[in-house]
Amino acid sequence: MSSYLGTFILDFMSTDFKTDAEIATALLSQFKIDCGFDPGLDAFAILDPVSSAGWIFSKLFIAGQFVEKLYQGNVKEIDKSKGKKFSDKFVFWLSIRLKEHGCRAKIKISA
Repeated sequence: MSSYLGTFILDFMSTDFKTDAEIATALLSQFKIDCGFDPGLDAFAILDPVSSAGWIFSKLFIAGQFVEKLYQGNVKEIDKSKGKKFSDKFVFWLSIRLKEHGCRAKIKISA
């Protein structure tokens, strides 16, 4: 893994945006505390959603420094995740964590 990662920009797709965004925000906020990320720094953001064809689309931004802290605390789990590249492994790991907390949103690296 690089010693510095840029911001991860993820597509956040949901049919129940309010609930899924609340779960994601709560989980990422807890991760921020757990990994000792500087509370004064912005670690993540979810943009205002757009609806289309029954789905609600948004962007989830995660700061590269926050991703690095999460990786340091979850090396084994992330390294064992599906994917060839680090970004794929991280997103797969995060999607599992979200699902475990009841979030039904789908996330993927934004194209």
